[in-house]
Amino acid sequence: YPLYGYLEYWQLRRRLGSAKAGDVQAFLDKYAGQPIATRLRNSWLHKLGKRRDWNNYLQFYQPQASTTLQCYDVRARLAKGDRQQALKDTLRLWLVGDSRPDACDPAFDQLYASSLMTSADIWQRVRLAFASQKSSLALYLAKRLSAEDREWVKRWHYARRRPTAALSKDWAKQDTPLVREILVYALRRLARHKPEQAWKHWQQVTKTHRFSDQQVGNVLQSIALYGARRNHPQAGAWLEAVPATAVNTNIRQWRVRTALGNEDWKGVLHWIDELTPTERQSDNWRYWRAYALDATGEAGDAFTDYARLSGERSYYGFLAADRLQRPYRMNDARLEYQASQLETVGRIPGIVRARELYLAGKHTEARREWFHTTASLTHRQLKLAALLAHRWGWHDRAILTASQAGYWSDLALRFPLPHRESIFTYAGLYDLDPALIYGVIRQESAFMEDARSPVGALGLMQLMPNTGKQTARALKIRYRGSQALLQSDKNIRLGSAYLNKLLQRYNGSPVLAAAAYNAGPHRVSRWLPTDHSIPASLWTELIPFKETRTYVRRVLAYSTVFEWRLQRPVTRLSQRMPAIQQRY
Repeated sequence: YPLYGYLEYWQLRRRLGSAKAGDVQAFLDKYAGQPIATRLRNSWLHKLGKRRDWNNYLQFYQPQASTTLQCYDVRARLAKGDRQQALKDTLRLWLVGDSRPDACDPAFDQLYASSLMTSADIWQRVRLAFASQKSSLALYLAKRLSAEDREWVKRWHYARRRPTAALSKDWAKQDTPLVREILVYALRRLARHKPEQAWKHWQQVTKTHRFSDQQVGNVLQSIALYGARRNHPQAGAWLEAVPATAVNTNIRQWRVRTALGNEDWKGVLHWIDELTPTERQSDNWRYWRAYALDATGEAGDAFTDYARLSGERSYYGFLAADRLQRPYRMNDARLEYQASQLETVGRIPGIVRARELYLAGKHTEARREWFHTTASLTHRQLKLAALLAHRWGWHDRAILTASQAGYWSDLALRFPLPHRESIFTYAGLYDLDPALIYGVIRQESAFMEDARSPVGALGLMQLMPNTGKQTARALKIRYRGSQALLQSDKNIRLGSAYLNKLLQRYNGSPVLAAAAYNAGPHRVSRWLPTDHSIPASLWTELIPFKETRTYVRRVLAYSTVFEWRLQRPVTRLSQRMPAIQQRY
């Protein structure tokens, strides 16, 4: 039976505390190269490390991603007398900007007691801690510094909490390398929320302090980018002030966006020309170049650019087709294959195990097997594996694997139609377009029913537990905790109701509803124009968060493709994107 190894794994795992090294080694040999072997080794090493069985630990240890296991490794080598190299490896583990696991402390104690540790190393980690926003760690580390140095770490911490006040302190008037470093930190912190104040303070401190070229670039980068994201009137000038050595992709692209926000079409063309050749080939800048050409009277060149873009199945391809009033090109091409080829991939042991685990409801284990096996497949095998997963109804793996293979053309595979009954039921109940619900699910979870985000969102439509609870209460339906959000029908119902609420809030605008679904209504309300309405495509391009810009574009484009997949008349993207009205 393909999963017999899992039965052995679970049996051995349960008695691992009393297992003999020989039993573990026999299992690792028998299932070498399989995920269960990796997992058992990991668990065994944790057991050995906790009981300080360093002889066996070194025998079973292989390089690990786990920091805890790396720390057990250096502790084992220290215990066996390999001090010089082990202490160097300990320093590498220690020299990071966040806290390390408790298992590392004994090794760190030996590092502190050695001649390898210097105040320069401590200062380096203090800097890393502040850069990682871990100021409490910086203060903890400062305890090992001299009294004078501890005072400077406290001043740096003060600059983090109250950057404006720190800039006017007496100690900030000193022109020393450390003071300049703290001032740069304070100015960049200040720029996050008050770029104009940061700019004014910057004009003053540059008269009294000799900042390096890199420090000048870092401060001006922060002021310019945060000013641009806040649509500050001076953002364009700040972006231009960034020295050439500090200009990066973000600066170049926000120069274009700032010109777009000002409807400075000649400026748009100029700054697009300043992008790198690779950046200029991005769909968004191809589209906005055509748009700017059209706005400056270069209709012929604009038509040419629009025409090239309109043949593509993408958000900007659809927008370009709308500008030319051309039909959308879906460019659907189903994967061609021979049955024998599909059968061959289906017989790969890791694929067999993944399928069996998936059908048994062991989705996490199934994904581990799938990930491990597909990592070594050819592009052709990946395409066939994606098709197999699609046929099993394992749509999130099908979509991911097709993407790994760079295979974008089979729309049935990449835009499947599961949960059709639930989606149409709740679309009718909450007056929604089913294609829009599909678009949100495709972007949020790619149809992974047990999806869990790092911030706690759950299920197909990635609802936060509190949102699910509030929505259920408003609908007067039973809600038995956040686990209910992992039930597909319940998730679709609550997600659809919440999406309907957002559409009502924003007068039926899918653009604003999608942005609010991703970033929250409070942010979207802040982003609304203040003096006049603007085209929705322009507003979307100016969203401060890259994640939300991408999210909105994908939901709209995916909704269009799903409408086509549902064999319904395709709604033009321009119809889904009414102008964004000013806030009052």
